[in-house]
Formats: sequence, C-alpha cells, structure tokens
Amino acid sequence: MSLLRIENLTIRTGGQALVKDMSLVIEPGARVGLIGESGSGKSLTALAAIGLLPPGLKPEGSILLDGVQVIGASEEKLKALRGRTAAFVFQEPLTALDPLMKIGRQVAEPIARRHRRDGRSAGRQEIVAEVRHYLERVALPDIDRIMNAYPFQISGGQRQRVAIAMALACRPKLLIADEPTTALDVTTQAEILELLSTLVREEGMALLFISHDLPVVAKVAEEVTVLRRGQVVEQGPVRSVFGSPQHEYTKMLVDAAAAFDRALGAQQ
Repeated sequence: MSLLRIENLTIRTGGQALVKDMSLVIEPGARVGLIGESGSGKSLTALAAIGLLPPGLKPEGSILLDGVQVIGASEEKLKALRGRTAAFVFQEPLTALDPLMKIGRQVAEPIARRHRRDGRSAGRQEIVAEVRHYLERVALPDIDRIMNAYPFQISGGQRQRVAIAMALACRPKLLIADEPTTALDVTTQAEILELLSTLVREEGMALLFISHDLPVVAKVAEEVTVLRRGQVVEQGPVRSVFGSPQHEYTKMLVDAAAAFDRALGAQQ
C-alpha cells in the first residue's frame, strides 16, 4: 500500500482553483521532490496531505495517507495521523517554534505525546534522555546549552536542526520538509541537506521535499513532480526529468539553474 496517494486534488478558494487535478504517489521509503515557483501550489499540496489547509480553502479529490482518507476526515482522525504517519518541517523554524519555551521542553512535547499515543507513560529522566538523543541525532553541539536556550538564542541552522529533531521524535513514516533550507546560508544549507538525506535513509522514512531550487531537490530526492500554476507539468525520476526535461517550463527551470551555476563559477 502506498504511504501517500493523492489523486485529482483540487484546492479552491471562492471560485479560484489554486491547485488543479494534482496527483502524486509516495511509497514507503521513497524520496520525492515537489518543485515549482512561488505560488505554484507546492505548500498547499503538502498541507492538504495532512489536513492542515487554512480556513477558506476547500480540497476536492482524494488524499489517502497510510490508507486513511484525509479529505473530509474528522480532526480526531487527522490528529492520529499527524506525528505517527507524517511529520512536518516548516520553512522558517523561528516562527514554527514557540519563542517563549526553551528548546528542551519543545522537543520533549512530541516525545511525551508519542509515549501517550503508544499507551505508555515515561518519567522525566527517560524523556530528557530522549531529548538529548534526538538533538545529538541532528548533530547539534553543546546539547546542554541548546536545551536551555530559547529559539532566538540559537542560530537559524540550529533552529532548523531542532525542528527536524522534533519531527524525528514523532517517529513518522513520512517526513514532509517544506523549503527547509531557504533561509539558510549556502554552507548551512548543504549541512542540512546532508543531514536530511542521512536521517531519512537511516530511519527508513519516506521524504516529501518541497523547494523551488532544482539543485537542492536533486541532492535529496529520487523522484520529482514539477508544478506550475497549481498543475503538474512533469513527473518522473530526478535524473530523467532534470537531465532530459520534456515540458517547456521544466526546460526553463533547468536552463536557469545551469546559467546560475555558470555565473557562480565565473566569479570564483
């Protein structure tokens, strides 16, 4: 059974369709990229997959997440899917994290929820040990300082690692990463991409990686779906789609990425 199967998804607001007849399949352990310009419907598709669309947006079609129909599901049923089946890493962790709560406590919350979900209780020492484990898992230095810091007291790259640690703590089958490196410098971006690739492989998770950046997607994904103005224009293996694009829009993206690389090389 597919982990995520989206068929003919349309997302409307008023009379306007923001996403049109979108279809996407993610198998267990697969690494899939979703790429397109700003406003193409990438993030809306990901939010719809876990039932988190903002009020006023209406999804139509079918979204099966681990065999459960998301569209029309009750909030109680959706809550059972979030964390256990799919966890989300947002683009800007400074806004996703609670600014008034220390990092250690924020990572502890999904751990405690997971234990309750699994029908067991865990003492404070056990949870603290798990917090340390997940912060170490994402290669954060000086764990004691990080645990006792507030989000604004650590760097953007460190905040993103914390967000990934919180998602990992849920032990999901599918990790959804929405532009997780956009706000980071080039060096930190490369570190986060390498970290995500390693964690997904070692934890046996599937990955849906959302970005507007072709080279970034090429580093972490095996399959790619290209969106333009809410519609799929091309799908397939990364090497095929980026190596021999068929749609004019994909060709434009590939040419633009190549031109940027050439310009960057000329400056070095």
